[in-house]
Amino acid sequence: MQIVTIKLIKKVIKPIIELFVVFGISYRSLDMMIKEIYVSISSKKFGKRGRIANNSRISMATGISRREVRKIKSRLLSNPDSQSYSVSPLSKVIKIWINDYQYIDPKNQPKKLDYKNTKNSFCDLIKKARINATPNSALQEFKRLGLVKINEDKKICLLQNAVINDSNEEIFHARLSSHLNKSQYG
Repeated sequence: MQIVTIKLIKKVIKPIIELFVVFGISYRSLDMMIKEIYVSISSKKFGKRGRIANNSRISMATGISRREVRKIKSRLLSNPDSQSYSVSPLSKVIKIWINDYQYIDPKNQPKKLDYKNTKNSFCDLIKKARINATPNSALQEFKRLGLVKINEDKKICLLQNAVINDSNEEIFHARLSSHLNKSQYG
């Protein structure tokens, strides 16, 4: 691929990737979505006599292994509208925070957590989630996305129980739609 082509591709996808980063959509989710799109398009474009292309042909066209092509096609055929994508690291943390008895209060609400030096602290929560980030990095990302606040007692309070939630999903959709409207391929 020529450098000019690479620069053009980057220019096209950069604003969309920026939007995904701002709204906390993980690379793993995006990777899975892109593979599904590659397989779906290749299945239709490279089939012969109106049939869907075979896995080998799709693999050659996309660079995705035949084994993975088979799994993706099976997923797409079973229920294309209800795909579940890999959970972002912050979503894993939130899931534990709102479901694990150690991190919820007697009213089944997420506990306000000390950063460290207490049992079931924020650092312990991050360790339990087994994400590839330090507690401080996770806290900064939670704050950037408006998912937590630190109260007057220096406790970390969960404000939202999803990375993309009701309050920002409409904004995300509007921004993504504006990218489509600017594009000639939308």
